[in-house]
Amino acid sequence: MTRRDALSLSISILTPAGLWAKTEFWNAKTPDKWSGEEIEKLTSDSPWAKGVNVEFQQDTDPLVSAANAPTVGRAGQINAPRSLGNQMELNPDAPQIRGGARKREPVTVRWESALPIRDALGYPLPSGLDDRYVIAVSSLPYGIMDKPRRGQGPTPPPEPLIQRQQRMRDLLQSAATLEAKDKEPAQAGVVRLAPKAATTWLFGFSKDLLTIDARDREVTFTLHTALVSLRAKFEPKTMVYRGKPAL
Repeated sequence: MTRRDALSLSISILTPAGLWAKTEFWNAKTPDKWSGEEIEKLTSDSPWAKGVNVEFQQDTDPLVSAANAPTVGRAGQINAPRSLGNQMELNPDAPQIRGGARKREPVTVRWESALPIRDALGYPLPSGLDDRYVIAVSSLPYGIMDKPRRGQGPTPPPEPLIQRQQRMRDLLQSAATLEAKDKEPAQAGVVRLAPKAATTWLFGFSKDLLTIDARDREVTFTLHTALVSLRAKFEPKTMVYRGKPAL
């Protein structure tokens, strides 16, 4: 073994593996230098954003829309991954077609209160969500409230949008929890529609009721109603932005 080989071996043994890891762009560049593709990655596939499936009861019959969802960008719209099949009802005013029962539908679950997400979107959280952990869920269909199951009669006439949103808000608030491993789960104290993203819902959880830090191995967001359920898991130790925990 040459002297150079010996030196290289000793360095590889003594140096933590993490120091050789590639620095992610959100830690290597300032937000104003992020590209559109980088913003999309950060807000849809990163330590702060998870693509998961909403699981539907097999005998539900949700409405679907044929429209494709827009892409992610600074305006703040976050979307489910595109599908070659019918899309869930993304907009209550969109033209609807009747689709068959679907077992799963992809959505994005995002840690909205994290500083890198705020830097990527470029606008503040709505009032009432300050000093809370805020989780965003994209493209939740209004059909998770009370769409009839197969064989249980026709769909009732549409209700006013404001009334519909209020019922959706009440349902989501009672159905959402955030839980760190080995700690009591917290229920959402505040639920809001996201600004500039009419199909995205924000869930605010009190930091007084649930304390989360890098020592928590796993944090799980759960949404469960009579008709649908979803779960997204986050690892606080990976949610580091410019050397600091970002929750």
